[in-house]
Formats: sequence, structure tokens, C-alpha cells
Amino acid sequence: MDMAHFLRATPVWVWILLAFLLRRGFAALYDRKMAIGRLFLLPVLFLIWGAYGVITETELAGVSLSMMIAGLLAGSALGYRLWRSQPPLRDTDNPGMVIRSGTPLTLGLIVIAFSMKFTLTSALYLQPGLRSATSFCLLFGGMTGLVDGIFWGGTLRLYLPWYSKR
Repeated sequence: MDMAHFLRATPVWVWILLAFLLRRGFAALYDRKMAIGRLFLLPVLFLIWGAYGVITETELAGVSLSMMIAGLLAGSALGYRLWRSQPPLRDTDNPGMVIRSGTPLTLGLIVIAFSMKFTLTSALYLQPGLRSATSFCLLFGGMTGLVDGIFWGGTLRLYLPWYSKR
């Protein structure tokens, strides 16, 4: 199968999701006001997308979910560390709104996360036998959890100090 055919066979919703994620990533380059709950949008989105994929894309969902949890924990620690140099959230005049400083970390992580998920899912499409391979299920779950954990760690690194001052 050539690459052009493969890309044309990719569902439209995948490209829409990529456009949405890139839009969010480019917006994250600049300081922006946001509702505090919106801070958790990407971590929750990637958690749902990851868990759904782990459950539906692998035949060893228990193995994949276990590795996803381990990856979430490791990724959270890594994300917390990556975001240590980021300025804290700042309050605005509007209750429930904060200013989040711009960073290229979010865009970079979005690109890495999407590419990783696309590659792993494509591998399953090209080699369906991987669905039941223990090593692939471990990799799929671990990588999914690791990437989402980085989002959670970075978000918590920003949120917890802001919340503790309240």
C-alpha cells in the first residue's frame, strides 16, 4: 500500500482532530485568559481518547490498561518536571478566570502525542495481528499513558500552586 492511499484511507475525523489539536497548540504559544476548568481540556481529551483506544484497539485490554496506568504515573512525573520553568497561573479580574503563560511545550507535546497515536493505530491497521501481541499491547498502553501523563503533570504543575494560594 502506498502512502497516498494510506493517508486517503484515514478517516476524516482524524484530520479534524489534528486541526483542532494544532489550533489549541498554536494558541498555547501566547499568554491567554481561560476558565480554570478549561485548563484540563487537553489532559481529559487525551485520557478519554487513550483509554478508548486501549480498550477497543487491543485484545489484551487488561495488559494495555495496566501499562497505561504505569505510563500515566511516569508521564505525570515527567510533565511536572518539564513544566517547572513555566510561569505560574495568574488571576484576572474575572472570578474563575486565569492567565496562562504561553509556551511551545504544549504544541510540541500535541505533535508528539498525535504522531505517536497515529503511528501505533496505523501499525494495527497494517498488521492486525499486533492487536493480540503482548509486547505491542504493553507498548500501546505504556506510550498512551506516558503521553497523557505528561499533559496531566504539566497541568497539575500549573494548577496546584494556584489552587493552594486560594
